[in-house]
Amino acid sequence: MKFGGNQPKARVFRKLNAQTQREAYQAVLQHVRTCLNRGPYNVLELRANLTPEEAGALPLALTTLAQAGEIAALGHSVYARVPWMPATRTVKTSPIEDLVFASLTEHETPTEIASWLGLTLTVVRDSLAALEQAGLIEERLDPRRPNRYRIVSPHMAKHIRQGAQDRTFTDIARHG
Repeated sequence: MKFGGNQPKARVFRKLNAQTQREAYQAVLQHVRTCLNRGPYNVLELRANLTPEEAGALPLALTTLAQAGEIAALGHSVYARVPWMPATRTVKTSPIEDLVFASLTEHETPTEIASWLGLTLTVVRDSLAALEQAGLIEERLDPRRPNRYRIVSPHMAKHIRQGAQDRTFTDIARHG
């Protein structure tokens, strides 16, 4: 795959008519998703073989996908799909929420979680509220056992219990 100086110049996206913008933008979104499903790509590799209109839409498409949490920069202009994250939610760093979320695989109540993590009950409740608002957890609907939470997705809970060991998140090197 050749990329770089031999590629045609991009057309300025904002100068395109609305229909051309829409078509180019949708084509680039699909192109980036398809490429990144195969593995990490450099931005110049993603730009290779795009039409001038699509090349103009590439910055907007990459920004949209990154802000939506679908893709992430790995450094050195390389991007990859974000595993297991809904396409509409940005990946954010919140170690306290991550700890509270992960603790739900073993504990159900805020008191148990606070005690296990050594956090205050207020911090745990605030984290649970944020996780519930994000749609990641829910309160169990058992009136006999109130104030108990669980992870909404059994698939996600399974991944958390298994840990990161022996999982591949990115393809760092390709051997030919």
